[in-house]
Order: sequence, then C-alpha cells, then structure tokens
Amino acid sequence: MLQLEPGIMIWTWVTFLVLFFVLAKLAWKPLMEAVEKREKTISDSLSKAEETQLGAQKLMEEQQKMMAEAQENIQKMLKENKDIAENIKNEMIQKAREEAQKLHERARADIERETEAAVLELKKQVADLAIQAASQLIQENLDSKKHRDMIDSYIKDLDQLKKN
Repeated sequence: MLQLEPGIMIWTWVTFLVLFFVLAKLAWKPLMEAVEKREKTISDSLSKAEETQLGAQKLMEEQQKMMAEAQENIQKMLKENKDIAENIKNEMIQKAREEAQKLHERARADIERETEAAVLELKKQVADLAIQAASQLIQENLDSKKHRDMIDSYIKDLDQLKKN
C-alpha cells in the first residue's frame, strides 16, 4: 500500500512553494495581463458586435420606413393617375357629346335649308305650271314676268291665309 513519508512530503511542499513563488514573480503578471488583454479584446468585440447589431437594426428600420414611404408614394401616384385618367375620360365623353350636338344642329340646319330650298323650287315650279295653265286657258301669251309677279302675290296670299 501507499505509505506517506514525511521527508518526501516536506520536500514536495517546499518545491511547490518555491515553484509557486517563482512562477508568481515571473509568470503570474504576464499570464494575468494576457488574460486581461483577452478579456478586453472579447469585451471590445462584444461591444462592437452590439453596436453593429444596433446599426443594422437602425438601417433595417430606416429601410422599412423608406419602403413604407415608397409604397405610400406609389399608392398616391396610382390614385393620381387614376384620377387623371378619369378626368381625361370624362373630358373625352363631354367633347364627344358636344361634337354630336354640333353635328345634330348642323344636320338640322342643313335639313331646314334644304327644305326651304325645296319649297322655293316647288313655288317656282307651281308658278311656272300656273303660268302655263293660265296661258293655255287664256290662249294668249302674256309677259312671263307679269305672270310670275301675279303668282308670287297669289302664293303670298295663300301663305298669309295659312298662317291665320
């Protein structure tokens, strides 16, 4: 079994303590400085990582805000374009209606002029027929200007009778 010898034990303790003091004087400070330096490097890295993360979050929030503004602007432009298109459509419809009304009025005026021209032509033909009929009845050729004046006055009389 294992026996404990007091001499080896004392020498072991003395060696341990001497080695401890030598290491404490020579190696302890550099070891502690290296550990502190490493702790500081890790701490700096963590703080930089936190700063970077905060910066990334801010950038992400700004990007989201810009995206929301862009979406809002797009919606606004779409609405404006829709309103403009609606206005253009309404203007085109109004212009088409006005043009149709003008065409209708022109057609009505043309019809009235044609009717008046046809009535005048008909009056001339009636006057000519009346002159021919009268000259055949009378068997005498009167001056056609006189006949025309007589027929015109007769037609005027008829028009006045018609109006009353």
